[in-house]
Amino acid sequence: MALAVVILAGRKKLTVEAASSNNADDARPVSVSACLNKTGASLVYPRESIYANFSVSQNTNYHTHPEIIVIPSSTEEVAATVRCVAAEKGRTKISIRGGGHSYAAYSLSGQVVIDSSQMRSITFDDDRKQVTVKFGQSLGQLALAMGKGKYALPHGTCPTVGISGHSLGGGWGFTSRKWGWLVDRIVSVEFVDINGNIKILNPSSTGDDAELWWAVRGAGANNFGVVTSFTYLMETAPSEIINYGLNFATYTDCVRVLLALQEIGSIPADDPDGLPVEFGGELILNGDYANTESACMLTGQYLGNKSDYTTTINRLLEMLRERGVAALESGSYAREFSDWITALTDLMGPLDTSVATSQPYYAQSLLDDGDPDHTLETIEAVADALMASVDINGTHTHISFDLNGPGSATNRRPVSDGMSFEHWQSLFLVQIYSNGFPGFDNPNSRTSAVNRITNIADTIKQSKSKKSNWHAYQNYVDPYLQNFGMAYYGSALDRLKAVKRSADPDTIFDHPQGLGHA
Repeated sequence: MALAVVILAGRKKLTVEAASSNNADDARPVSVSACLNKTGASLVYPRESIYANFSVSQNTNYHTHPEIIVIPSSTEEVAATVRCVAAEKGRTKISIRGGGHSYAAYSLSGQVVIDSSQMRSITFDDDRKQVTVKFGQSLGQLALAMGKGKYALPHGTCPTVGISGHSLGGGWGFTSRKWGWLVDRIVSVEFVDINGNIKILNPSSTGDDAELWWAVRGAGANNFGVVTSFTYLMETAPSEIINYGLNFATYTDCVRVLLALQEIGSIPADDPDGLPVEFGGELILNGDYANTESACMLTGQYLGNKSDYTTTINRLLEMLRERGVAALESGSYAREFSDWITALTDLMGPLDTSVATSQPYYAQSLLDDGDPDHTLETIEAVADALMASVDINGTHTHISFDLNGPGSATNRRPVSDGMSFEHWQSLFLVQIYSNGFPGFDNPNSRTSAVNRITNIADTIKQSKSKKSNWHAYQNYVDPYLQNFGMAYYGSALDRLKAVKRSADPDTIFDHPQGLGHA
């Protein structure tokens, strides 16, 4: 029995169909499979009934078919797997699956996929106020474990997102203005290199390892090796928290809310006229607002007591009243919590959930250079573009403007040594997200829908005269993004490509927007 080799989209693909041949090429996949059988890891092939459980994409527009799924239970098994694939000198590609939320299913794009789901341990070091987490863990489960110990970290609000990709590409959350992004909290990682060596990368690393330590924090998702665990510096969980939401009636109101956030958010956080770092939030413009009670919502979290929150939010509301804008009473709220787990559950839903919501979607993202320079006219044009994106066939689009701002913790990083991630200066992280999105089996509708999203992004960019000052967020993968390397990594790109050539010269770790293609 032998494994045949076929060509798929220009790449040799391992198959599991029986074939009889003495061709030298046929020996290559046989050797990979035989080698993987000796790693000790569990292997899943397409012919097996459980295969679908490990190969399904959270974005249901993507139907991936990796040839071998490897499920390790230890770092040593990960290292053995990497050695097996690396022996192919780039003829076989590998990818790493964490939570499975890759927007374009890139975590399932390799012929061999390392599934991290059996490596989820969490270990606390109370003396150092650190937590070490294996790469298969999810945000919700980690938040729950930390909360029980009265600890916290900054991170997003989807509980089933994997910590690995989220950390390595940034990891924004409502607490990021105070605590930084999740990438900022990494104090060391366990790393498996292309030769299957297991090493610790941290600020004390030297030589090539120092370059890897710099590179993985920002571009470490399936580019240089496998990060098998993370050690984070934690925060003490707050005991006074406000989860809030303010609804606004019309796009005319929403335009003025965004301009007010731009004005007050551009003031240093330690200035009495600015927004304190305890205030985190995002403005969400709803593309379906004709069918809902509000056109947009300012929502987020305040780390402090109700009195301090009220003082902060009243300053913003007073700015809006001067512009003729008032929040709706209907649907607006300010919920007070004294327990961090309860507050996070209110934001995220059950923290211990293990089932991700699957849906067909597409997104684009934008990061400004700290001065987006939005005006009444440019944001009105954005609102018009959003309304024009409404699709009677079921596509639902919204735009979120996630607030950062000068003087916040994004500019006072807990880990002070340099890293390849460089989006802290942005005032807003913008995501244009559309669900119910047409699939590839409906090319005309899909192209039209992509064009509508691109039109929104292009309209947002009109606020700046230098279009090159816009970047994109690497965690919101956009398979249509042109010049993605510069968009995701900016001035770090050339150095990252040099690290890639050194760390993975045969491009074993690969995906369509990997550094080998930038």
